[in-house]
Amino acid sequence: MPQASTLSEPKTGVVPPVRTSSVPTDTNDTLPKTGSSFERVDVSHFRSVDILDYPVSFYIQVIACRRSGKSFTVNWMLQQYQKSDKAFDAIFLFSPTDAGFEGIPKKFRYKTLDPIESIMNQQREIKKHNLKAKKAEDRVKSRVLLVIDDCASGDAMKSCKQLEELALNGRHLGNDGVDGNGLSVFVLSQSVTKCSRATRLNCDVWLTNSIASARERELLLDETFFLSTERGAKRHARNLFESLATSKDFRFLSIELFRQNKKSHEDYIKLVDATEEKDYQLFGTPSDDESSDDEYEPSNLVPRTMSGGRTFCGSRPQYLPY
Repeated sequence: MPQASTLSEPKTGVVPPVRTSSVPTDTNDTLPKTGSSFERVDVSHFRSVDILDYPVSFYIQVIACRRSGKSFTVNWMLQQYQKSDKAFDAIFLFSPTDAGFEGIPKKFRYKTLDPIESIMNQQREIKKHNLKAKKAEDRVKSRVLLVIDDCASGDAMKSCKQLEELALNGRHLGNDGVDGNGLSVFVLSQSVTKCSRATRLNCDVWLTNSIASARERELLLDETFFLSTERGAKRHARNLFESLATSKDFRFLSIELFRQNKKSHEDYIKLVDATEEKDYQLFGTPSDDESSDDEYEPSNLVPRTMSGGRTFCGSRPQYLPY
């Protein structure tokens, strides 16, 4: 009479792993199980993101494969910000292709990263002025956002010292007595390794979904997702990431590393489901969206010298060209 099997039946909907040897599958839990199936985890209790709860001056890296909805999701976030009391006074796009983000006026779009230094210098001058101003009405509001898109060719982003400075110390360009002032950054890329390690370890939020490269996915998980060194904890984290990333088409995860006391994944990981909204000019005047022959020349963005202690007109910083 044949003996009854001692193996329990697999759970419904779960494909049991195929074992090719008698070695336990958890013997090496540090390497990704490339090509293996994962156990789907219930993610229905994860909450939606509240982007207005992000830090005042943030550094966000958006990593996902081509045609996964990176630009669509960030554009939706910009629209939400501009409808709120945390709207940006200026949003700059840096993109060699100059594609997407139709709400950003033409005079605030650049094809290289060169103008970033001048924008940072302008913000430093504004902070210096605001700290000296004795009356609140004499201080200048300057909440600025940089959107870095399609700039990952070669080592452009890795070699950009300004991006590393913004990741490490960008929050210090605010704190000048005006609520909301500072420089924030969105960096969009298809590759985790195109971003320098310094920026990766110091960013406030990762926005990501399914990543095609197993090694890049493992690098991201290692830097953001592994909370415990217990046996099997990494496997659970991988299963959770895959379950979240594939739970809905074009869904992004907001991995909020700025959160303190991260005891569970639910404490700092939120869901981002962007919806389509009609584009509109996000800020500025109609003249800001008029084309000019020299608008993309970095040499036109020249730091202004102080005149009477101010580099701005009224309450509007004079970013150039304006």
